[in-house]
Amino acid sequence: MTSRDIDRFFKALAREWAHSTDIILIGGAAAVIGGSRRPTFDVDFEVAFGGRRSSEDTEVFAAALHKAEDASGVQGQFTEDIGAWSAIALPPWRGSVRPWKRYGQISVNLLDPAFYVVSKLRRGDADDFADLVLIAKQSGVKWRQIAALCGRAASLSPASTALRGFTRRVEYFFKARAREVWGPGFQPMPAIVLFRLAAKKGRRK
Repeated sequence: MTSRDIDRFFKALAREWAHSTDIILIGGAAAVIGGSRRPTFDVDFEVAFGGRRSSEDTEVFAAALHKAEDASGVQGQFTEDIGAWSAIALPPWRGSVRPWKRYGQISVNLLDPAFYVVSKLRRGDADDFADLVLIAKQSGVKWRQIAALCGRAASLSPASTALRGFTRRVEYFFKARAREVWGPGFQPMPAIVLFRLAAKKGRRK
């Protein structure tokens, strides 16, 4: 998938859905916009409907999405809450999104880079690490912000095996991948300590 494919998908969606709607693009498609060349096969996003809500909005939107998929050849997956896509909490993210493009009544936005990194670490497969390294390096985000935000995500999450996995992924990132972002002089332990302190602060009892 390329940025042209994503553009074609949203143009097709705007033809089928002429209502005020805010979209936050996440996942591999957001990385493609950031310059990733790895294969990705669908467009994942959060959707928020503007104006007066109807109980049928989601169903009608899903039908419009299906028509846009047929017209563009690109698959789409949506949710009204990207925080619910993982057992690991995502700290409040909607106020920090960045506009990308507008298609008719549809506004497409991107997650703030630091929140994007956290969203990827919530899952953390090989492609996720490649995407988050690319976005973190390209955006110039600071390691302190990543460590503190990851700690905040951990502090908001219930104790679980998923949380243990998230902690391992965060610490692996700082130990094994962070030098790709912040250079060979990066030292992982200050970031790990900051992450652990932020995770402990405000922890659910």
